[in-house]
Amino acid sequence: MGISVTPIPRLTTLTTPAFTLGTANAAGDATTAVASNSTLLAFNAVTPAAVAGAGAVGSATVASRSDHVHASVSGAITTVDNNIARYSGTSGALQGYTSGGPTISDTGTMIATAQPTFGAVQRTEQANCTGNNTLATINFDTELWDVGGNFASNVFTAPVAGKYLLRAQVQANAITTSASSILCKIWTSNRIWFIWGTPGNVTSQCTLAGAVVADMDADDTAKVQLQVNGEGSDIVDIQADAGAPSTSFTGWLLG
Repeated sequence: MGISVTPIPRLTTLTTPAFTLGTANAAGDATTAVASNSTLLAFNAVTPAAVAGAGAVGSATVASRSDHVHASVSGAITTVDNNIARYSGTSGALQGYTSGGPTISDTGTMIATAQPTFGAVQRTEQANCTGNNTLATINFDTELWDVGGNFASNVFTAPVAGKYLLRAQVQANAITTSASSILCKIWTSNRIWFIWGTPGNVTSQCTLAGAVVADMDADDTAKVQLQVNGEGSDIVDIQADAGAPSTSFTGWLLG
């Protein structure tokens, strides 16, 4: 007896899967099958570009664009802990500071080491400088600090426009009861600030002190002057600093 075997026809020829990622779905042009060990393309072999100062569109042909460049923060901000970044003027870009950038500590304390400020004292007495209505400029011959280098020859020069807190203290000696007026002034380019005054009746020594918030433009100047009248001649001295800042001039940029 014979046995008849009918062969099962092969339905189709399977080809190697070829999946890619794109921006739209499209039907394939081959009949395929996915095996359990098939690999789908999710990443290419392009090495991501380094972070740079400005962003740039990548050239990769896959959706993730692994070679595009992210904008970075440039300057000291990349190396100084707690430094405050600022906008560079380029869209999406920040920048740091070449030096002296402000910082905020982890506890919220803000430090601005480059903020303009100065402090100076007089270490050499100015003898017989006023008394007969002479306007005597105080000789602050010793700097205690000068952030930004804006104080020189008894004068503070504003590096930028803003509001400045200025404080002066002057100790005058050898005043007699003949003095009819004693005035201490801070002169700025915009106006005169009277920080202390008395009609007289002071015996021998007088300490004058006061502070103002002065509006100053860039390159405006500030100095301290003492004017005593009624003595008949210039017999009043300005006391030198003998360890304590008896005659001093300080200032800070408030903003």
